[in-house]
Amino acid sequence: MGREMMFAVDIDAEPAAVFEALATEAGLESFWTSNCDAVPEVGSVARFGFGKAPMDLRMRIDALEPDREVVWTCVGDFPYWADTTIRWRLEPNPEGPGTRLVLSHTGWPADQPEYEYATVSFTWARIVERLREVLASGRPDPYLG
Repeated sequence: MGREMMFAVDIDAEPAAVFEALATEAGLESFWTSNCDAVPEVGSVARFGFGKAPMDLRMRIDALEPDREVVWTCVGDFPYWADTTIRWRLEPNPEGPGTRLVLSHTGWPADQPEYEYATVSFTWARIVERLREVLASGRPDPYLG
């Protein structure tokens, strides 16, 4: 059975703003990487570039439910990422205004080295926090510029 990672964060922004950040090229560039191509259409493949990384990361967009969910499947590129699924789920914040964002990244192969799994998990945590900060401030600040 594959491994799974999950993160949850409360964001001081309405679900529509969080969804836009996750579903549009401008939104993704604002908090994740300034080098991406993404069309908000189910079935399209988004491309994410990361500075000096030798390859891009490509994600097929599997679901776009406004103000509720964005789902991607990795189509390869990074080691161990092929066929993993990233699900961004948006819920009302039960503790106040804004949105609770739950990110899950599932389907990691069981034979993935511990170090790589830990590095990816740590990086996702930082990216989710950057998303929260960008939406709170209203100022773009990509994690990887």
